[in-house]
Amino acid sequence: MLVVRVALFGFVALSLAGCGGDDAPAQKSCHTSLRASDVGLSASDGCSTTLSLLPRVRMDGTWHSASGCVPAAAGVDCAVGPVGSVHLEVDATRVSLRFDAAAGGALQAISLDGSARVPGARGFLSNGFQSWSQSGVVALAPAPSESDLEAALALRGDGEVTREGSELSNAFTFVGGSGSGLVLGALAEQRFRVWMSVHREHDGDDLTVRVGEGNTGESIAVAAGDVVEGEPLHVELGPLEASLEHYAAALPSRRQTTPRDAQIGWNSWYELWDTVDAGAMDENAALASGILGSYADGRKLRIVVDDGWQQAWGDWQPNDKFPNGLSGLATTLHAQGYEVGVWLAPLLVAESSAVAQAHPDWLVGGASYNHPKHGAMRVLDVTQPQAAAHLAQVISSIVGWGYDLLKIDFLFAGTWEGTRAEAVTGMQAYARALEIIRKAAGESTVLVAVGAPGVASLPWVDGWRLGGDIALENTGVRWAYLPSQGRSLAARWPLCRATLCDADPVMLRDLTQDEVDTGASIVAFAGGALFLSDDLRVLPDERKGWGLNAERAQLALSAAPAVPEDLVPDAPPEILSNVFIDLVRQSTTHVVPERWRTADGRRYAINWSEEATTIAGHTVLPHATIALSP
Repeated sequence: MLVVRVALFGFVALSLAGCGGDDAPAQKSCHTSLRASDVGLSASDGCSTTLSLLPRVRMDGTWHSASGCVPAAAGVDCAVGPVGSVHLEVDATRVSLRFDAAAGGALQAISLDGSARVPGARGFLSNGFQSWSQSGVVALAPAPSESDLEAALALRGDGEVTREGSELSNAFTFVGGSGSGLVLGALAEQRFRVWMSVHREHDGDDLTVRVGEGNTGESIAVAAGDVVEGEPLHVELGPLEASLEHYAAALPSRRQTTPRDAQIGWNSWYELWDTVDAGAMDENAALASGILGSYADGRKLRIVVDDGWQQAWGDWQPNDKFPNGLSGLATTLHAQGYEVGVWLAPLLVAESSAVAQAHPDWLVGGASYNHPKHGAMRVLDVTQPQAAAHLAQVISSIVGWGYDLLKIDFLFAGTWEGTRAEAVTGMQAYARALEIIRKAAGESTVLVAVGAPGVASLPWVDGWRLGGDIALENTGVRWAYLPSQGRSLAARWPLCRATLCDADPVMLRDLTQDEVDTGASIVAFAGGALFLSDDLRVLPDERKGWGLNAERAQLALSAAPAVPEDLVPDAPPEILSNVFIDLVRQSTTHVVPERWRTADGRRYAINWSEEATTIAGHTVLPHATIALSP
């Protein structure tokens, strides 16, 4: 019998109840209590928020719906046509299920469809797949057609980054507005992508809900008698903030066992771009020390060399801009009292690189990425033994040069489906890649994942980029990037409880002082890092003190994210905007929470708009941040 584990997101005939919420008046306390029965799982405690779902399984392109449930050991079994049954178990808010195959075929997806009643709900979180993907709360609207849903699930690369988000959320979601809310969150994604879709067909509190695993190109060959064990899901009703905190605490992460300090320092990317050289690194390190030294709180400053040091993507050896190699640069910076880090995209290989030319069998068939500057890329196949050994050797060599922080970028490509040496899904390959990288890097090396799915990365990395880039080379530094970063933090702060979240550096050039302050506030509210990235050699002296103070530095290095007080907007947008829309319109179209509260109870207000506004009784100028009374 084959037994496999999947990142499954399911539960069956589930009915939960809860009341009270962030905006609700005082009322009786409600507690979710689940039980298994012939109708699946149910809970009734006299409150008004409910959820009820039944499973469907997709095998060989055909959906099979549950025909009923019967009590079984520690749960219930629900038959899904001729292909098998789904077994469901519940432990408090932790839900898992298992698929028992009765026939052979290709298992492509499990979807759990049904309804919910969430009084006062205005919107649901639409979380993007990876760091850069648009994420935020959108309005509850009629469900998309099956073809539109599948098109959204099929988005990859830049198309997924600029997603509009009305169709679905990835990995976790919340639903609410006033009164009780609903939180659904995957606790792992080790085989399939997990997603959920929440919509409202008519006015009122009744919603349609679909949670799923797969249906994004994955396929598992099963035979009669095989078992696919699902990994757990967090399901909770109640006040949204508390429920999201519980979800964050339940997420398995490396931080639970190996917590690391938040990093402070300078990164070469956001002005030097890929023209960086050894001299620029040395000179900027000294200048960064003068600006950040008083905020380091006993930490050594971390100097990170970003893209531009390598011979080619895939050929991870220093180019001639670093005549003493990266090891020589590390030796120089260590001697001056700094720690060092380096960027690489370990799972992408340029088609023109020496590695790609010499070892085409190391590359995933049918998976490619077109980089806007560097051209055609292929994905490294970590299931090919020699390619896996090559990846491990690259990582161990860089660590051996003296670098104990690796910024590993463009990781999303490693999740893509394609033809590999072993018949694994993209998410399986991704988990294997991160396992290889962690083992080769060693336990003491800090790994920061960028362009990466959040939940799927947590077991292996120490930090995660929570949003998109804070500037692009062809636009420079612009205000439009800041609302996007703020909205990502507002959507994803629970993940920032589970790992150190990087909101990208504080940018000091080209913005107004109020805008620099707001950018620094976002970095502070993320709580996971404090970096600069301007070329400090040409930055005007008067700007070197902008945005930074002891309070913001303390928050940025606290490892505790701030929480938006207005989790669900009064009028959520129908779709998610993006930076490029704001750049064209030269105004903010993002809907971002205005009021924020830090872990120690301090409160702040941000005006994201182009006009002065009143927030909590205070006038706030355009693009400005102010402190509010506790």
